[in-house]
Amino acid sequence: MNNWTFFREALKNFRSTGAIARASPALVKRLINSIPSNVPLRVVELGPGEGCITRALLDKMSPDSRLTVFEINPAFVGRLRTIDDPRLVVEPVGAERLTEHFAKGSVDYVVSSLPLSMIEQSVKEEIIRQSQEILRPGGQFLQYQYALQDYGLLKDNFNSVSVSFTIANLPPAFVYSCSLGML
Repeated sequence: MNNWTFFREALKNFRSTGAIARASPALVKRLINSIPSNVPLRVVELGPGEGCITRALLDKMSPDSRLTVFEINPAFVGRLRTIDDPRLVVEPVGAERLTEHFAKGSVDYVVSSLPLSMIEQSVKEEIIRQSQEILRPGGQFLQYQYALQDYGLLKDNFNSVSVSFTIANLPPAFVYSCSLGML
């Protein structure tokens, strides 16, 4: 999918896509920087779109890792299914169904591109709750956004929240790194 095709798809489904362009390489690097590459991990990606972060995760993850992506846009699901990697599982369902797919404490990282500011508050809270439930102690919820609108929600739901910023994206973006802490 080229940039123009992504842009057209984003315009057709802006409320669920929440972006006008793919995440830049600088944003992707900042978002997944804390994920180690030398250990087997279980990673979940929410709202992967056409898969630019998905591909970067697969490039970084160890051969024994597993990546499950949750995407509701059928055009993006079709594109994701063309990625030939046995570590990748594509789930064509919403992120509010995480606990149907994962046991409590079974995931190391949740990487989210969901446009939180465009999601109904109750659904957003349910996605955060389920992300917390599936994360292992010490696991991280990594999210990027174009505004700090949901900082309070994340701060209220995670023990530790750090925020960084990259101007090298269209538009510039904030990256949240959220942790539940260790048991």
